Amino acid sequence: MSEFSDNMSKFSDNMSEFSDNRKLDYLPDLARLGKSAFVFVLLSILASAFSSAWAFDRAGYKARAEATLAELNTKRLADSKATLARLDEMMALGIVGMKEYGIAHPKYARLMDVAIADSQAMKGMTDAELEEKWGEQGYGGDAVGIPLKSLPDLGEERAYLELVVGPAQQYIFVKKWESTKKARWLEPARDEAVELLRHLESIPTNK
Repeated sequence: MSEFSDNMSKFSDNMSEFSDNRKLDYLPDLARLGKSAFVFVLLSILASAFSSAWAFDRAGYKARAEATLAELNTKRLADSKATLARLDEMMALGIVGMKEYGIAHPKYARLMDVAIADSQAMKGMTDAELEEKWGEQGYGGDAVGIPLKSLPDLGEERAYLELVVGPAQQYIFVKKWESTKKARWLEPARDEAVELLRHLESIPTNK
C-alpha cells in the first residue's frame, strides 16, 4: 500500500511538472495574441477617430439649409453676402459627403468626382445652364457612363449630387437678386431650397 502511495505521489508530481511546462509553452503565444489584440484595438480607435473627423456633417448641413430657406421665405435678404457665404459652406460640406459616398459606392465614385470638380464652375453658370448639365435630365454624368436621367428622382444617388447642385442653384438666384433687387429671383431660390431639404431626407441620418 505504501509502494502504491509512493507511485501515485510521483505520478502527481510528474503531471504537475508537465502542466507547468505546458503553461510556460503557451505564455509566448498568449503574449503575442495580447500584443496583436492591442494593436487591432488601437488601429480601430484611430480609424474611428479619423472617420469621425471627416464624416459628412448632415446636421450642420441641414441647419444651414433651413436657415437659408427661412431667409428666402421673407422674400428679402438682410445680408445677401452672409447668405452666399452660407451656401458656399453647404457646398464644402456637401463635397465631403459626396467623397464619402463615392468611396462607399464605387459605382458612383466617378460621377461624384466630376460633379465635385465642376462645383465651383456651377456658381458661374446661368440657371438654365446648370439645369441642362446637372438637372434630372442633364448630361453631366454622360462622360462617366451614368446618365442623370437614370437616377431615381428622390434616390440616394441624386440626393448626394444635390448637396452641391442645390446650393449652387440657390447661389445663382441670390446673385441675380443682388444685381436687380427684384424679389422674383428669390422665389425660384426658395423652391430650390425646399427641394434640397427633400433630397436631404434620402441621406441617412448617420452620415
